[in-house]
Amino acid sequence: MQHGKRIDVDIRVGPVKIALEAEQGQTNAKKRDAIGDADRRLKQGLAECAIAVCYPEGITELEQIPQSRMLWTIRAPNMSVSANESRWDEADLDELVSIIRLAPAQLGNPDHAAAALSASLDSAVDRLDEGQKGLLAENLDLPPSKEKRAKWDKAAKRALLVVATAVMFHSRLDVHLRNLKPVHDNRLPPNTPFAGEWPPNAARHCCDSVDPLTSFSDAWNLILALDYKPIFETARAALHASPADPAFTVAIRETARAALEVAGNIAGIRHDLLGRIFHTVLDTARYDGSFYTTTAAATLLSSLAVTDDLCDWDDPDAISKLRIVDPACGTGTLLMAAAERIRELSPRTIDDERSAKALIEQVLTGYDVNLTATHMAATTLGLLSPSTSFRNMKIGRTFLGVDGEGDAFLGSLELLDGQAKMLSWPNAAQTVSQVDSGEGMTEVEQADLVIMNPPFTRDSLRHDQFSRVHERKLKEREKQLFANAPTYMAGGSGAFLFLGEYLSKSQIGTLAAVLPLVSATAVSALRIRRFLASQYHIETIVSSHDPSRIYFSENTSIGEMLLICRRWPKSKGTKPPTRVVNLAVNPSTPAEAISVARAIQNDAVWAQAYGTVQEWPTDRIASGDWGAVQFLSPYLCEKFSELVSGGLFSSTALGEIAAVGPAGQRIREAYRRGLISDVEGRMAMWQHDTTITETMSVEPDTYISAKPEYVSRAERYWDQRSRLLLPTRLRLTTTKVTTVRSSTKVVGSAWVPCTIGVPEDLLENGEKAMCAFLNSTVGILSLLGNRTNKIPTRPNLSIDDLRRLPVPDFDTIGDGAVWMLAMAFDSLAKEPLRSLPEMDKCDIRRSLDESVCAALNIDPETVATIQRQLAAEPSVTGKRFASLSG
Repeated sequence: MQHGKRIDVDIRVGPVKIALEAEQGQTNAKKRDAIGDADRRLKQGLAECAIAVCYPEGITELEQIPQSRMLWTIRAPNMSVSANESRWDEADLDELVSIIRLAPAQLGNPDHAAAALSASLDSAVDRLDEGQKGLLAENLDLPPSKEKRAKWDKAAKRALLVVATAVMFHSRLDVHLRNLKPVHDNRLPPNTPFAGEWPPNAARHCCDSVDPLTSFSDAWNLILALDYKPIFETARAALHASPADPAFTVAIRETARAALEVAGNIAGIRHDLLGRIFHTVLDTARYDGSFYTTTAAATLLSSLAVTDDLCDWDDPDAISKLRIVDPACGTGTLLMAAAERIRELSPRTIDDERSAKALIEQVLTGYDVNLTATHMAATTLGLLSPSTSFRNMKIGRTFLGVDGEGDAFLGSLELLDGQAKMLSWPNAAQTVSQVDSGEGMTEVEQADLVIMNPPFTRDSLRHDQFSRVHERKLKEREKQLFANAPTYMAGGSGAFLFLGEYLSKSQIGTLAAVLPLVSATAVSALRIRRFLASQYHIETIVSSHDPSRIYFSENTSIGEMLLICRRWPKSKGTKPPTRVVNLAVNPSTPAEAISVARAIQNDAVWAQAYGTVQEWPTDRIASGDWGAVQFLSPYLCEKFSELVSGGLFSSTALGEIAAVGPAGQRIREAYRRGLISDVEGRMAMWQHDTTITETMSVEPDTYISAKPEYVSRAERYWDQRSRLLLPTRLRLTTTKVTTVRSSTKVVGSAWVPCTIGVPEDLLENGEKAMCAFLNSTVGILSLLGNRTNKIPTRPNLSIDDLRRLPVPDFDTIGDGAVWMLAMAFDSLAKEPLRSLPEMDKCDIRRSLDESVCAALNIDPETVATIQRQLAAEPSVTGKRFASLSG
């Protein structure tokens, strides 16, 4: 390298040519120069992707580069982000190599490709009559929709997706097939010599032929002589599902052309593309809780879970002995990310084909209940090396449902009972409802790493795709299977966490999962948190406080977290603290995820470039307190912990000094709303309209009357009415008042009555004092520290959440303190408060804070700091944290 001169490197990753354009120096001007050079290479058509790199000043020798920290950013054709708006990340040389390998994942737009293919599949399905749709779906054992109007449409669309995926993989194989002529015919008994014509016709030739069904069927049958049974046998079953007629032929040709268009426009057939296509078409997610992990999240999770010390990466035999299992593998995104991470850690001297073969045949195991998903997972793993053997691929479809004998099976959860029932790949002569003779069950294999994004759905929706009789049998089976579990958890991701612990090796096993964020805080998940902490060291928790991406799965809008747990033998002594990383910016690409992962692994200071890092004490984690995920600010997390423990003032759980309830759902069940009063004149606080509710003192907003079928229940709820009302849900970006006091005793829908347990003559002051406290800065901290974070900006507060709110202990703080807070309420109750993002500019809230500080003897500077940091929280503002955005 010459002094001060630019380094230009051409790199090829598979079929993709990458230009690396570098500048020495890391000023804004140097960054613009590097991006300008990179963009020019793309415009000239000399590369499909470019990476702009800025080295530090002062580098004069090549030997200095591995020790330097470089800035990098990826550029793609027709990129809308300008040079000044580009996000730059840091990397050392090894990290940059990994980023380059993943650069092709930046090309194309998977969302657009998935939408285009989905539209083409819809058009193809529209060409078929109901009989053809039904045959297509039934031959792949795909269930009909519950919507009578489109009984077979969605199932037929998924069957055609199997064909499209096979066409895309066929097109990828075309460049390899000529050199892969089989010695033995995989379709026949072992060691039968192959005697057919070779190579098979190319995918494009089959698509353009007069009879595409026969052409594809013949080509895929010939490819099966080589291998790829999971991919092409399932697809052939779809081709042979219906008698060939012009409509069915055109539908298959249309599907194939759309698949080839996608494969041609996207660099390679990427697993993120296949996953997005699958979930664009999938119609059972609300019943089976299927979630597609983003490739960025999969890269981040696998990079944190698969560590340098997991294996001797210099020894191919040691690598082949690794066991990685995903018991809910879906389209294989997490398995693919784990494989990419292994290949990253393996030295470049290991032969790629040998490594890929070991990964596919020995290391990686995946189970799912969905045929289309397992078909795509097999295709995904095939992307590692199309020339690798699939005969021993460990991707299996586990049976979820009730069989012909009336026995219920719960998919891979049956491994908790020692083995799961497996379904075969379909072909033209055998449907998937049949189980291979002698191969119908699979037994437990202990894993070095269990990695998963487990199903998560409401109990009321789970198994709703089945008949009532079969649904009852499945839920009875759940009760049997989880009779000895730490808690009844079959309805949520806890079931798969319990399975993951069971599958994980007892001494060195690791469990890594994408989970709903509520798993870290909900009372219902407390026992599973304690169970995991007793079995593992809870090493790392990663949550997203990026309002634009609070999730790590594509097809969800709820907050999620990444969890990495490792076995911790007693011989290693006391477990270290848990590292809790709250991301201010959630990486959106695999390359960005690598930088975040390295920062988390290497140093807390580096990690703080992407968010905040806390070391959460082992005893808190063991007790089930994982509340460090609730705020981006570590200061707020710590102050909430002090609030709960009584460190700020003498506190207690609200449920210890007050009756809370009934919940709004119960009121909605028992009462109906009316415009005018009925003979009983009952009223409620029904709504929490933040444009109307601006003061602590309110008037009831709705007349209610008992539903005739629930009169006795309504009477019982009416007896629990109160003037003090707590919120059940909040829109933090606009909320002004968090707790109200009504002019009369009422029940609520968006509000929950709260009756302070004090003598009647003290009740009025107690209600006023509690209302004043819960609208103060410290009271808001109390409410948000216990929120159920499905959507952080719009949290729900369950009855359990409200009962555990840390509030002043009236028996301890004394009547004088209660009186001071009540006086503050009286003077400020009808004054409008400003919204929570403006709490640090609200004079009314400032006056409340002064009264709270005086009454509870809290340092005013502490409260002022809490207020400033709450007002800057992304979940409160609805915006990325100011100092890290951009």
